[in-house]
Amino acid sequence: MIRIFQEDETFVRKIRDIDSFSDTERTLWVDLQNPTPAEIKSVEEKFDVDFLSQQEQLEIESSSRYIEEDDFLIANSNFLVPDAEQRYVTVPVSFILKDDTLFTYRNADLKSFADTVKRIKSRRAMFKDGAQILIYIFESRIDYDADLVELVSGEIKAINRLLDLDANLDREMLLNINDYQELTMSIRENVVDKQRVISSMIRSDGWFTDEEQQRLRTLIKDINSLIDHTNFIFERLEFLQNTYLGLIDLEQNRVVKIFTVVSLVFLPPTLLASIWGMNFDGMPELNWSFGYPVAIGSMILSSLLTILIFRRKNWL
Repeated sequence: MIRIFQEDETFVRKIRDIDSFSDTERTLWVDLQNPTPAEIKSVEEKFDVDFLSQQEQLEIESSSRYIEEDDFLIANSNFLVPDAEQRYVTVPVSFILKDDTLFTYRNADLKSFADTVKRIKSRRAMFKDGAQILIYIFESRIDYDADLVELVSGEIKAINRLLDLDANLDREMLLNINDYQELTMSIRENVVDKQRVISSMIRSDGWFTDEEQQRLRTLIKDINSLIDHTNFIFERLEFLQNTYLGLIDLEQNRVVKIFTVVSLVFLPPTLLASIWGMNFDGMPELNWSFGYPVAIGSMILSSLLTILIFRRKNWL
C-alpha cells in the first residue's frame, strides 16, 4: 500500500496511486505499508531513493541505524505492535528524508502513523516539510510507549493487591509476572533504540532547524524519563517476584509443618502398637483382662500429651 501526501496552496491531499502523482504539488510524505516489490520499485524510480531491505533495517550497529549523506538521511528504528495474541512484537521501520520529503517503509499498521495522518489533516500548518512529520511520528510513538509503561505499572499494582488479598498462589500469577518482565524489557529496548536514533538526529548537520532541534532535545528528556521509569518497574517486578516466591515458600513450609506435626502426634501410639503387637510367649500383657482398653487409652493419651507439648512450645 502506498500513501502519498502532497500539499498545495489550500490543503494536503492523500493519494494512493502513484500514477495520480502530481509534479506540480509539493510532496511531504510517501508512506509504504506492507508494499509489494512492484510498489517499492515504482517509488524508488519515481523519487530516486533506495529503501533498505528488512535485514538491513534490523541491523543493530549504529552505522546501520542512522546514515547521513549530503542529499539524504536514513534512520531505522523499531516499533512495538500487539500481535493476534495481544503480545507485543518488534517491527522495524525505515525513514528516509530527502529534499524535504519523508519516505517511510513499514510492514505493520502502527498507531503513531495513524495519529500523524490525523494531525496532518487537522493541523496542516504544523507540517511544512518531511522533517516535521518525522519528528511528530517519534513524538507520537514516545507518547504511546509512555502509555504502555503506565499500563504495565497499573497492572503490576493490581497483581500486588492480589498477593495481599488472595492466599491462593498459583503458577499462572508467576507466569504473568514473567510476561510483564518481558514486555518491560521490550519497551526499554525500543525506547533505547529511539534514543540512539534521535541523538544522532540532534547531531546532524543542517537537516533540522533550531526549533526542530529543541523538539528533539525534549524528546530525549522524555526518553530518559521513560528509561528511569522502566528501571523502577524492573525493580518492582523483581521485588514482586521475590515476594511471590517467598509466599510460596511460606505456604510449602506450612504444609510441611502440618505433615510433621501429624507424623509426630501418631509416633507414640505407633510405638506402643508396635510393642504390644509382638506375639512373644513371655509377654505378660497378653493375659490381661483389660489389655485392649488400656492399650487404646495409652495410645490416645500419648497423642494428647504430644499435642500438649507442641502447644506449650508454640509449635502449633
